Amino acid sequence: GFAAVLVMCGMSTDKIFTVILIFLCSALSFFIFMLSSVSNGAHYSPVEIPAGSGFKDIAAVLAEKKIIRSKNAFIIYGIFSGSAHQLKPGNYLLSSGSSTPVIVWAIKRGPTIDVSIVIPEGATLKDIDEILSDAEIIKKNSLGGLLVKEFILKYPFLSSEGGSSSGGKNIKSLEGFLFPDTYRFFLKSSPKDVAEKMLDNFSKKATPFLTDNRQLTTDNFTDFQVLIIASLLEKEAPDYEDRRMIAGVLYKRLEIGMGLQVDATIVYAKCGGLFITCGSPRVLKSDLAVKSLYNTYLYRGLPPGPIGNPGLDAIKAALNPIASEYIYYLSDPKTKKTIFSKTLDEHNENRAKYLGL
Repeated sequence: GFAAVLVMCGMSTDKIFTVILIFLCSALSFFIFMLSSVSNGAHYSPVEIPAGSGFKDIAAVLAEKKIIRSKNAFIIYGIFSGSAHQLKPGNYLLSSGSSTPVIVWAIKRGPTIDVSIVIPEGATLKDIDEILSDAEIIKKNSLGGLLVKEFILKYPFLSSEGGSSSGGKNIKSLEGFLFPDTYRFFLKSSPKDVAEKMLDNFSKKATPFLTDNRQLTTDNFTDFQVLIIASLLEKEAPDYEDRRMIAGVLYKRLEIGMGLQVDATIVYAKCGGLFITCGSPRVLKSDLAVKSLYNTYLYRGLPPGPIGNPGLDAIKAALNPIASEYIYYLSDPKTKKTIFSKTLDEHNENRAKYLGL
């Protein structure tokens, strides 16, 4: 190899040894340099390592974020140090001022500053703000202060109520788009970082269904309108097939110009956008006169926006309604099953039977 070439060039054994030594020292120095920190400062960047990430994937993420000097040096060090298969998924704050060995050690040890948070299906933006602020992830009331226009370039589905090409009204809130799921968040995160993680999840899990799973019944409805329907279904019934039946009823009511008359919209209006921590979630007769566009007893058509953040089952149900002869329904408080009826008289009988009204 390299030594044979030097011999052919007429170099003595001593000189060959010296050249090889210089070469090895230079290569080692270069490798050590590649393992050194990118900067002298202590600038920290959030890094998420998803479960199932390969060692090369992790190296690529760190190199892209300029936390390490060299992806290849990271991989070589990981292999020879025996750490390649010991790195743990999670959220990290990593500094470009740390050397590669320090970063490998930190990821091998595992995340220590992030927490797991469950965002339940149907939680509203204000509910989520309370959940996250109670866990000290964000400051209280900071999530609702975010402006939709800050996110439109990255998330085109926020551009307008009718889609980017239909000239619809601008969406005014992130309500409906903060996808419910289990997340890991940093303590004292910025509300924008939190919102982006949830919007990324919506884009990944909900958008494909809104785009590719349409029935003829829903063809005339925009994605935003379907999302509103899904948010109503999330509150109206827990069972997927019941939700599909209710969706058929709601689309029929919209078609004939009948009020939707969904109690959950009253709760959303009178509780100021809260459900989980609402002090008086029961709907009283006097509540039906609440002056709000979310009052679907007082105003016909869809409310101005979603009344919470629906999960995938509710979105699927909104996209796959079951057509029927029914026009009324109520929930049996004992079994949680939905009782459907075709006429107002039948509905009133069911109200007396199941609700005692």
